[in-house]
Amino acid sequence: MSVGKSLGCCLAWLVATTAAVSVQSAVPNLSLLSVAQDQTTRCVTVDYVLDSPAIVTLDVLTNGVSIGAANVTHVYGDANRLVAGGARSLNWQAAKSWPGQKFSDDTVSVEVTAWSPDSPPDYMVVDLVVDKGARTYYMAPEQLPDGGLGSDKYKTDYLVMRRIHADGKTFRMGSPAEEPGRRSNETLHYVTLTNDFYMSVYELTQGQYRNVIGDLNPLNTKYGFCATRPLDWLVYDRFRGTKKLWPCDGHEVDPGSPLGVFRSELKISTLDLPTEAEWEFACRAGTLTARYDGSDFPASVAEIAWLGSDRKCPHDVGLLRPNGWGLYDMYGNVDEYCLDYYAEDHSYVTLGSKVIAPNGPGRGMERVIRGTGSWWSLKGDQARSAFRQSYTASGPWMCVGYRLVCR
Repeated sequence: MSVGKSLGCCLAWLVATTAAVSVQSAVPNLSLLSVAQDQTTRCVTVDYVLDSPAIVTLDVLTNGVSIGAANVTHVYGDANRLVAGGARSLNWQAAKSWPGQKFSDDTVSVEVTAWSPDSPPDYMVVDLVVDKGARTYYMAPEQLPDGGLGSDKYKTDYLVMRRIHADGKTFRMGSPAEEPGRRSNETLHYVTLTNDFYMSVYELTQGQYRNVIGDLNPLNTKYGFCATRPLDWLVYDRFRGTKKLWPCDGHEVDPGSPLGVFRSELKISTLDLPTEAEWEFACRAGTLTARYDGSDFPASVAEIAWLGSDRKCPHDVGLLRPNGWGLYDMYGNVDEYCLDYYAEDHSYVTLGSKVIAPNGPGRGMERVIRGTGSWWSLKGDQARSAFRQSYTASGPWMCVGYRLVCR
């Protein structure tokens, strides 16, 4: 739905849109009431009405083109979160978001979008400190307030998750025979996933863990606490617990386990680790090449992965270039546990066939590790989307951490 009307003020047009939703959901209807700008403060206020709950976002356009997410950061009120139906209002602090710019009556428009709660925007930010579990949503990471995604607070005080559009998508998992560095356990096959999911853009950090759990015990901190470095030394069996095991118990976890506490504190009952198939789909970000940067020969990886060195601890998260879907440190830093038990063939099938949302073997001795090598051991030919290995689920590993998803 689009509506435009002349307002006779410095903001000439206001457009309301409704985001695409799944067929099971009613489309939220958004009606526009008014838009006005204070000539002194330059604050823009938009009043609107919703007929049902929706997630509401704002964009600003000049000559029909967005001014860019980085210029629409200071939006307050009934925006960037789930909003109840009824008369609502949001405001945009233009002087803080887009300093030095002036509006023209005939070039500027404000676009308000109502997203179904079942089909939210791509970036979800979960508060870990002030209002634990409170969620805000953004169309792009540049819209995050106070410095954008690069701010350390998004590595410690918030959990930033990126929506991965995977429902019904089929992708080629594993590696072809000619891929440099290929291992025999990377059998090429097709996988079809059955649901979208959110994945954390950073590996779970020590700061995020402490803010939710309250302390770092039983975390080994022999290298010293650093809030922006990945959590490691915490084994799979302790993180999820051993009373409820994947896949026989599905996504159930021990309520008293760290993951169980994350779920209850953040009010996200589906928070978990990715399956191996979900991890590789997200890592590849639509690519078929050995690395997600489009390269078939994993030689120079310095821009996207930390190679093994004499360093004594992991690096801060998010310092290198992300993949095409905005996920950082998918190669290197720490290895990452997946849900699945490990097997050499991982229930693989031959190319030409496909499996549907695989859960991995029903039992095993070790769990799958992805993340393609760690900060202390990564070699160039391991920095590949198909690289896989395994570790025991019950022993501490200084180079293994976590990346969270919710479905």
